[in-house]
Parts: sequence; structure tokens; C-alpha cells
Amino acid sequence: MELFDGLFDDETLLREPRDSAIAQAVADHHKLRAAYRSTMATLVVPDTQLTAVSRQLSAGVDLPVSVIPTGGAGGLLALAGRGLRGIDIVSVEPALRDLDDLAGSAARVASAAAALGPEIAVFVVLPYASGWEAAVELIEAAGLYGKIEAGGSSQTIDQLSILIEADLPFKVTGRIEGDWVTMLTVIHALVDGASREDAALLMADHDDDQSAAQVSTWDQSIQSRIRRRLRRVGTDRVKQVINDLAERGVPAAP
Repeated sequence: MELFDGLFDDETLLREPRDSAIAQAVADHHKLRAAYRSTMATLVVPDTQLTAVSRQLSAGVDLPVSVIPTGGAGGLLALAGRGLRGIDIVSVEPALRDLDDLAGSAARVASAAAALGPEIAVFVVLPYASGWEAAVELIEAAGLYGKIEAGGSSQTIDQLSILIEADLPFKVTGRIEGDWVTMLTVIHALVDGASREDAALLMADHDDDQSAAQVSTWDQSIQSRIRRRLRRVGTDRVKQVINDLAERGVPAAP
């Protein structure tokens, strides 16, 4: 299904940040790419581990990565023009660090992101804090993307609703394995104009098998409309998510 093409980011290194885990994480990611090539997007790597990941790559191998800058807007500037053997930076995921001025923080990130090439997607982490809606407007105006972590149902519905209303493409991250198929139906409902209350009811009273049956019938038009908003899914359990979808009759991978 087109819905899953290049959708998943492997966030294993965020779960196992120790340098000793890098070799295993890179090896496991290569296996994921071999098994689920059409669905895989990137390996997510903190900027402090880029050099170590590069050392694990064989000559001639280009690994698509999404970088977590540890220095906010300053971290984005440090990435501009940085080159490491085998590392293909296709996206970056800066966080808004000033919780007292999220709009100002978003403006600084947008300014720094301009130093990156247009081929690099920028997913800005949106804390669920006062003023985050104003940050959404600035990020959308700058041509960047949003990123949220799936939390409580009320928070997730609120953030998804605002992002979709603002027409801001986004990434969702978090351990939502069993509920992921329901998350897709909630996004679909919001794209179709459902209220937050209706979306919350759908999430609260979900039936995963019923949701899977619905997703498996989506035509090209519906899949494209959802992917215009939902650009990436981040998880440290890619294999489990894909297998869970397959068990429910949703062909996430060939």
C-alpha cells in the first residue's frame, strides 16, 4: 500500500543511546531495510553519534538518516555542510527548547533551517505546552514539518487536529504498536472534517480488527490524502509494528 511507502523511521538508537549499542543498531537496521525496504525511511541518529554510525558503514554504503540535533537551532547550523562517509542526511528533527516562548523558538529554528539544503526535510518537535499553536503557524509558513509524540488520547487528538487544520505535514512518534491502525483511522476522520469530540470517541472505543478492515479497503485517493499530512512514523519497534499490521490484514510491506 502506498500509505506505508517510506513511512517508518527506526528509532532504536533513541532507546539504546549507549555507544556500545551502535554497531548492533546499525546491523539490525540494515536487516530491516533488506526485509522492509519499501516501508523504511531512515535510521534516527542523535548528532553526537553520527561519527560513530559512520564508522560502522562499509565503503560504498549510503545510509539515509534523520538527525536529532542536541543544540536546538544552533545544532541545525552545525549540520549545514557537514559530511561524513556513508551518512545521507535526509531529515532533521530539532526541538523547540524555550517553553516560555515557543513561537520565538520556532522562528529561530526556521531561520537556522534555511541554511540546510532544500532536499533535507525538517520535522520540528512540538511540545504540548502553552503557545504551541502559534509555533505551528510559524513552522507552516516556513515550509517545515511538525513532529509530535503520541501521548494521552486527549493530547494526541488535540495536536493532530491542530496540525491537520493548519495543513502542516507531520511525524508521529511513540510506542503505539497495537493502537497504530486505530491512529490511522483517527487521522483519516480528522482529515475528513470530524470534530475533536468524534475523533476522541473513535480512539476511545476503537476495535483494532474493525479499524484494520477499514484501512485495508482504502483506495489510492484516501491513502494519498493521509500521506500528504502524515509523512513519517517513528518507532523503535518497526518490525513489530509491521508484523502487527500484517496479522490484522493490512499489507504494510510487500
